[in-house]
Order: sequence, then structure tokens, then C-alpha cells
Amino acid sequence: MPDFDGKWLREASKAEKIFEECHKKGTVLVAYHVNLSTTVPLQEDQVKLALTHLYRKVPCLRVCFGEREGTLWFREATNKNVDFKVLPETEVNEVMACLKSYQYNSDTGPLWCARLVADTSSGQCEQTTSMVDNTSTGHSGQASPHIPDDNLVSLPHSYHLFLGFHHGIIDGFSAIKICGFTATLLNDVITGKPINDDQLGEFVSCKETMELVLAKKALIKGDPLLMKKWTDEANLRKDKELFFSRIYQKPEGTEENCLALERQLDTTTTRKFLNKCRAERVTVHSAFTALADAALVELLAEKGVVQDTYNIYNYHAVSTRRYWKGDVSKSLGCHVSIIRMYTDTPRNINEIFWDFARSVHQELQSKLTSGTALEEEAFDLLKSELKDTLKFVADSPTSFVSPDYYTTNMGDVTALVTEEDNVRVTCIMRSVSNRNTMCTCSHIFHTFRGRFLHLLDYNTRFMSTEIAENFCNKIFDNLSKVIE
Repeated sequence: MPDFDGKWLREASKAEKIFEECHKKGTVLVAYHVNLSTTVPLQEDQVKLALTHLYRKVPCLRVCFGEREGTLWFREATNKNVDFKVLPETEVNEVMACLKSYQYNSDTGPLWCARLVADTSSGQCEQTTSMVDNTSTGHSGQASPHIPDDNLVSLPHSYHLFLGFHHGIIDGFSAIKICGFTATLLNDVITGKPINDDQLGEFVSCKETMELVLAKKALIKGDPLLMKKWTDEANLRKDKELFFSRIYQKPEGTEENCLALERQLDTTTTRKFLNKCRAERVTVHSAFTALADAALVELLAEKGVVQDTYNIYNYHAVSTRRYWKGDVSKSLGCHVSIIRMYTDTPRNINEIFWDFARSVHQELQSKLTSGTALEEEAFDLLKSELKDTLKFVADSPTSFVSPDYYTTNMGDVTALVTEEDNVRVTCIMRSVSNRNTMCTCSHIFHTFRGRFLHLLDYNTRFMSTEIAENFCNKIFDNLSKVIE
């Protein structure tokens, strides 16, 4: 297996540097909650051995940071020990909160950790006929229950596996792949199957993305109209007031926190939602964005912010791998950018919902196809806005304007987590902390094993639990209505 020799690998990218700054402030950290069902009770040494193999076989997990000639670089981790603990079931609802503010050792690694909690209550969970609605108002979010499944009779033992990551080493694609690797390696350990030294993927730099960004930069620089377009949009952001700031002011003296609310649709409701989206010729992402806009409009009107049209500002995470050439299935690391959108949302949106959803779909698809996210990065380079971007983690940034909400959608991730004979992943929920940032809230969603799973990470600087619950309730109430 590869040695942990601390050798220098490459300079960190702009995004990776930003995520390390965020990590220092205990924010923008990634936490995954994986429900496992197994044929036999798990032993601590089995799980630790599987995670040790994971550490050795996944290159992006085997890195740390170091400063080289005044610049932040990646190097091989020198700490060979897996950061793993088995915790009592009484602590299950606190783990996500811990991982979302965890301090990793950036100088030695590892920049990830794992926690295991046995689940003795899974047999008591009952599925509703239309929608599983797990709403949490706690700091960490209540642990996701196992959903009953007739195919799991032969896997009677249930566990919560929590994986925490420094965002600088992974994005959603990499983390989901790691969840799948973990299940496979755990299955191999249980069966006694020999595990080789082959690497599971590659820790890829952003070189290919930067080549595309630099080409966009030259394009903008040589086109005065295109430069004016991006300059005007940047100026527009400076004048944008957050809608959530208009309906909520955090009480003085209260601690700022990142809380979470969770929703899970059952298979029947998920299937109806997916089929309706296909029939209306929109993606699930576009439909959900339209539902979030509709819910925000309703919420604002109830709070006295009444307008004919609401200009809603949102960010959509996008993997830059989509713009690369060749096979990207083994390309691990952090390769994420954003698409910014301003959506003029009418007060009567619910009366024209699918027409509105189609307009959102058309704009999103146009931006995805044209590589708008790359153009935005190119414009940032032209304006030398790295220092302004780093103000994202400051207490009171003046030049960074947050959107009304973020979205991060992985689509159907079932195929990325293979089924094993002795280990079955039954649910995956993901979360990213946003405390001590100017982020209002993030809609994090994907489909897994036929169920649509959603988590709202919300920053108590901008949203109370009451508003967050109301926001989510409206989204899913409207979802039930528009799929009938």
C-alpha cells in the first residue's frame, strides 16, 4: 500500500484555499449520514479495518495541507491513523453537529473522519402512505430512521455511519463514491476477501477546469459587451437585499448556528414527482427550484412583504467535470462551481406553476450548456476578487452578497453505491455547515433507492427555526398539490 511520506503534490486551487480558510473558522464542512443494514453484527475492528483500507485506497482522503514558499499546497498525509470512533446510541443526534464544526489537523491529516452508532430502534420505524416527514429542529438534525424494506429481511442489523470531510478534498460526487467504496470494503472485510492495493480513483487537480476558465477569461476581456454584462450583474448583486433579512432579525445575544430540517418522500410519492416532471418536460432540479421560489413568495406575503413580482436570487452548485473531456468517473477531489440565477417570480406563481417551472428549466439548461459557471469564474479572475470571496467567512462582509438560497442536487445516486451481499446502504443524507458565513440556507437533495431525500441547512443568523419549518412545509405541501 502507498506510504504516507508527506511528499508535495500540487498547489491548492482557489476553491480549495477558500475551503481551508472556512475550515479554520469551523464552517463549510461536509457531513454524511449513511444508514447501513448488515447480515451480521458489526465489530469495531472490522469497521476500522475497512476504513483503514479506504484511507489507503482513496487518494483524496490521503492528503493534507502545507505552506510552500508562501503558497498553500497539498501534500501526502503523514498521519496513518484513521479518525474513527464507535459512539453510544444516546449520542446519535449530536454527531452531525460535531462533524459540521470539526477541526481536522490540516498539517498532518487525515482531513476526514468516521463515527459509528448502532441503531436498535430501526424496527420500530413505520412508513407513512404518502410521505416520510422527518423534521428536525435540533442542532444536528435527528438521525434518519431506516425505512422498512422487505428486501432487508436477511440484513437485520442496523447502523448509523457518519462520515465527515474537509470540503477542500471532496465534493458531492467524490463523497457519494466514497460512501459506496466504504460499503464494498466493509463487505469484503466481513467475508474475509483479500483486499488489494489498487487505488479507487485519482486525486485530480483543477487543471482542465482552469484551461476552460482562462479561455473564457480571454473571451470576456476581448468583448466589451460581454464585460459590461458581467459588470452590470456584479453591480446588481451589491444592491440585492436578502428576502429572509426582511422578515427575520436574529435576537441580540443569541448564538449563530447551522441547523437542519429533513424530508424524505416515499417511493410512491417520489415516482409521481419524477413522472410529473417528465410529463411537464422539466428536470427535477428545475421543478424543485420553482417549488422553493413559490414557497418563498408565499412566506414573504404572509410576513407582509407583498409585491407583484419577487426577484429571487439563488445559487446552484454544478460539477465542473461536466465540461471535461473523456471519462471522469474516477476523478475525485473538489470540482464544484456555481450558477447564479435571478428569477422574477410572480405573486400568482401557484396558478401558473408548471409554466414557471419550464421557464426556470430553460434558463438553467441554457446556463449549464453554455458554461456560465466557467464564465463567472473567469470574470472573478479578471476582477481579482479572491480577497472579496474570502470575506464569505467574515462576520460582516461588505462586498460579498449571498443569494436567497443555495441548491445542491446530485440527482439519482443509487448507481454510485453498489449493493453488497452482507452490507446494504439504505439511506444517505448529506449536509454542509454554513455558520459564520453569509449563507442563508441550502437545499441539499438527491434520489436514492427510489426515494427523494431533502435536507435544508439553515443559518440562524438569517432564519429562525419557525421560518425554516414554514419554508419547508410550503415546499412539500405544494409538491403534493402539483403532482396530482
